[in-house]
Amino acid sequence: MARKSRRNYIETEQPEQVPEAIGTVYRTAVYVRLSVENSGKQDEGNSIRNQIDVCREYIHSCPYLQLTEVYSDNGRTGTVFDRPAWNRLMEDVQSGKVEAVVVRDLSRFGRDYIEVGNYLERIFPVLGIRFISVKEGYDSFTCESGGESLAVSLQNLINALYSKDISRKVSTALRARQQKGVFRNRNLPYGYVWNEDGTAYAVDEEAADHVKDIFRWKLEGRSLCQIVKQLEEGNVPNPEQRKREIGLRTGSCGGSGWALSTVRGILTNPAYLGHTVHGRTVSAIYMGRKKQRTDPKEWLCHEGTHQALIAQQDFDAVKAMMEEAAAERRKKMEGSARVRAGLADLLEKKVFCKDCGRRLYYRRYKVDKSEPEVWRGSYDCSTYVRRGHETCTSHYILQETLNAKVLDAIQDQLQVALDYDRLLGLLRGGKGAENLKEKYNGAVSGISLKLNAVNQKRSRLYESYAEGILDGDEYAFAKQAYEKDHERLSRLMEEAVQRRNRFLESVSPDNSWLVMMKSAEGAAELTQELVDAMIEKVFLYENKAIEIVFKYDDVYQDMCESILEIQKSGNGRRNKKDKERGGT
Repeated sequence: MARKSRRNYIETEQPEQVPEAIGTVYRTAVYVRLSVENSGKQDEGNSIRNQIDVCREYIHSCPYLQLTEVYSDNGRTGTVFDRPAWNRLMEDVQSGKVEAVVVRDLSRFGRDYIEVGNYLERIFPVLGIRFISVKEGYDSFTCESGGESLAVSLQNLINALYSKDISRKVSTALRARQQKGVFRNRNLPYGYVWNEDGTAYAVDEEAADHVKDIFRWKLEGRSLCQIVKQLEEGNVPNPEQRKREIGLRTGSCGGSGWALSTVRGILTNPAYLGHTVHGRTVSAIYMGRKKQRTDPKEWLCHEGTHQALIAQQDFDAVKAMMEEAAAERRKKMEGSARVRAGLADLLEKKVFCKDCGRRLYYRRYKVDKSEPEVWRGSYDCSTYVRRGHETCTSHYILQETLNAKVLDAIQDQLQVALDYDRLLGLLRGGKGAENLKEKYNGAVSGISLKLNAVNQKRSRLYESYAEGILDGDEYAFAKQAYEKDHERLSRLMEEAVQRRNRFLESVSPDNSWLVMMKSAEGAAELTQELVDAMIEKVFLYENKAIEIVFKYDDVYQDMCESILEIQKSGNGRRNKKDKERGGT
């Protein structure tokens, strides 16, 4: 599997506190999280404020940790790692702003034991990040025994099983309440509020008028886009805004615009006939199901529970119109399937808006008045399409234009790769490269000798204790000192080996970045194989400029640094010889 990292092409219980080496201070982040299912009451100390206080207190007791920032995901489930604050934290980790991460306990970090294990065993060690969980007494830089690692793995598994068990119980209980008709839906349909005793829907007169307008406009033959435009021109508050206006919700609203999906949801919601409907969408952690729409046949419908806003015949007429339009779309799609299949999205799921960070929509469309029929592809910012200019701006580009820009960028990088390959060919085997090899090998050998010496002392220590040369206190004190030396030297050995290996890989003619780039040699067009091998992400600016994140950027960066090191080492040796000759 290709190693990935960011490479930008831009057009234009307390863990054991081990004393650190003098001057070693880790830029430390605190990460806290509170689940969306947690009301904040009787949370057994898991509240955001409590988590922050516990982590701050621990960091304050560790002089080698320096708090830089607190990253908080309030109202985010721990079963997935796609969380705003977590994503921002990982960006800061990769940029070097954060060197250590502290959490109150592993369940706040995450409840997916596979992903948690992936971070603890692979991602953090590769990035050199120190991870500390206060409650479990886990510190990745001091945890060495198999027993400690096993305990952490078991705790991660317990957290995941707990999350699934809660999901199963909650889902079963909610379904039973829905079947009995006593479940109160948190998300009221637009146009309704709760009655005085909170037992049934009451009409929100202002919003109800807008619901009636939406159905009337649809019956007049207007499209969903035209209805959205009419609502926005009339400054009609969308459902989220309205809930905040009448006090059903608090906090800020994402935007004031209307989405096509919102209008479509209103036109298909039986709640406006006076029925209470449950199960239109479903999600279940224990089944591995994310939120998704269900078949209407699976809905639970309790009829005549509140006042209707729309007559049955009007609702049925709108339903028939929408089904007819959907059938027409399907027919057109089937007729153009062959043509569209020939217009492949080579950059599928790789193109993102540079401003809002959301993935761009890809669509195929027929060019009007074309003989013969001509089809094109284009990319649009999904946030702008759904929410309008108040949330993001138009980021639009034709597929053929984007493909050409990406191919140009690849060819530019290929030329850079060929230049570097020739330069490395000249430097390999030279004095500078040999000096650095000796330096890195010497560092590994030196630490290895020290480790061997400590290991020998550790092995002789018990013999001295058994023979009565050392008493119990002396034995315990010396053992602790040797253990700390062993841990410190082991970390230094790992770092030295990694530095040596990165250097050797970066100056190799077969390093991953060079091999990848040279695979594009002779490419006259963008292909799926080329994209899959080289491109991680493409960001689109509003002015149609692009930024490409290539794969194997870490190898590229190591190669650039190694070349500078080799040149500096070679020049230093020559300068020394020149001085020696000048002095004789």
